[in-house]
Amino acid sequence: MHYKIKYINPTRQYLTIQAEFECNESNELLVQFPAWRPGRYELGNFAKNIKNFKAKNELNQLLTVKKVSKDQWKIDSKDSTKIVLSYQYYANEINAGSSYIDENQLYVNPINCLAYIPSKQDETCSLKIEVPSHYKIACGAAINNNIITCNSYHELVDSPFIASPDLQHKSYEVLGINFHLWFNGISEINWDRLIQDFEKFTLKQIEVFSNRREKILGFPNKDYHFLFQILPYKAYHGVEHTTSTVIALGPESEIFNKKYDDLLGVSSHELYHVWNIKSIRPIEMYPYDYSKENYSYLGYVAEGVTTYLGDVFLASSGVKEFGWYKKEFEKLLQKHFDNFGRFNYSVAQSSWDTWLDGYVKGAPERKVSIYNEGALLAFIVDMKIRSASNNKASIHNVMYDLYHDFALKNKGYTESDYIGLCEKYGGCSFSDLFKNQIHGTQPYESVLVEALETIGFNLEMELNPNNAERILGIKTVEQDNRCIIIDIYPGSSADLSALIIGDEILTVNEKSIGNSLNETLEEFKDNPLHLKINRHGAELEIMCPNTNRAMYPIYKIVKKKVPSNLNKRIFKSWIGYPLDDQH
Repeated sequence: MHYKIKYINPTRQYLTIQAEFECNESNELLVQFPAWRPGRYELGNFAKNIKNFKAKNELNQLLTVKKVSKDQWKIDSKDSTKIVLSYQYYANEINAGSSYIDENQLYVNPINCLAYIPSKQDETCSLKIEVPSHYKIACGAAINNNIITCNSYHELVDSPFIASPDLQHKSYEVLGINFHLWFNGISEINWDRLIQDFEKFTLKQIEVFSNRREKILGFPNKDYHFLFQILPYKAYHGVEHTTSTVIALGPESEIFNKKYDDLLGVSSHELYHVWNIKSIRPIEMYPYDYSKENYSYLGYVAEGVTTYLGDVFLASSGVKEFGWYKKEFEKLLQKHFDNFGRFNYSVAQSSWDTWLDGYVKGAPERKVSIYNEGALLAFIVDMKIRSASNNKASIHNVMYDLYHDFALKNKGYTESDYIGLCEKYGGCSFSDLFKNQIHGTQPYESVLVEALETIGFNLEMELNPNNAERILGIKTVEQDNRCIIIDIYPGSSADLSALIIGDEILTVNEKSIGNSLNETLEEFKDNPLHLKINRHGAELEIMCPNTNRAMYPIYKIVKKKVPSNLNKRIFKSWIGYPLDDQH
């Protein structure tokens, strides 16, 4: 399968695409368009962006094309030796997994827009990129004369690229591997600071998959590319690929100050994905089937372990201090305890349902996040292994074996494989954890407390300083100068008074809330509360009872006054520096 993407009339924002296929002896050819992209486990239905889909033979004769599903076509290929497809793909979305064209760049994630023949996915593929001669091209695949050649369709569509005259590039080397940093959309870059930090966490990640005694280097590539799309507005998104990652961040003015931690966090996360999900892959996704959902319960490993360890590597490599990691971990805790979907749907079930609504908030209290809950569970698994093995093993050993014994042997892994490795290195049973917290909805408190105690910390609660959250039990957001309820704490004053999500709060005790509901509630915190709300255009009067309860408590982790020697040893092996230095 051979493709061309042409940079024509960029302000129309259509990619002009040509695909050439050799014909077999059949009378018709089935052409498939990808329904989703790896890295986002939900249907994308990219065929909705196609227009002017046509097919011709080697004699340039127009062939009959029949659409047989939302993303499949049958082409009358009788007496043809070659089929040439031509179509246009609307590329006007710029994030880390999309495609975009304008007068300044051509940015393509090939899985969005390249039709394919299912039976030919394992054959050699090529893509010619036709852009102006002064454009630079950033891509994880090798490029020769603007042509990408790959061993398979899988490799080709895993090779996004940015073509632009404004690309900036530098590289660094770790253990003989070249890492490339490409930036598009930013004028000033602090290269020295950036490269110094990237070298640290890159080395740390490669080391845990390597065995220096046996001279095994644990990285699948000779080169790796970070492709940064820096945007003028707020953005935070990364998508993993085997030889690269695309990261969209903004606003541009804050990248090397307020947003620098975001840049480090998403970069460490995406680099770890080179092993976890791009190489170490659930058996249900080995190989990928781009035509339909690839259901798996293992999103808590693919994204959860990656979220957990991406931050750990920043702290253990010395890029960030433990105080930073502690705050990030407390954010995970807060999201966990504030989401009452944890009582209704397990993280394994939520993994399965990413295909349904995994990347939006969805129905209130229905589900949990595979990123957030998966990260906490990965921490719990890690601490259980470290504690039970007397600090001789960790989750790194589990992931090392998944990489060397499964990924490098071209095998997908099952949940049983993952549990078996946890039990192998922990020397204890993990059945209760997987039954009760991973596939069940039993509360995490006991296992979280136990895991935190392993590294010498306690879990503590504080009163929430936000009056709306603490007193009423509501979370709100400002929309066009309107105060809108977005979450309600079960059993709270708001819940008992029949407030609903989407209500707009107008007044409290006949006083306009102005620019701050929190300040208005401070004035009346010791009084009965009478609210006026707007619900779908109707004004309602609501009396809120005093429940004498404090809702939405704040969760903190606090160092134990007298941590044990084992706590200290585990903490140091986990994060890289002494527990006694943390206050």
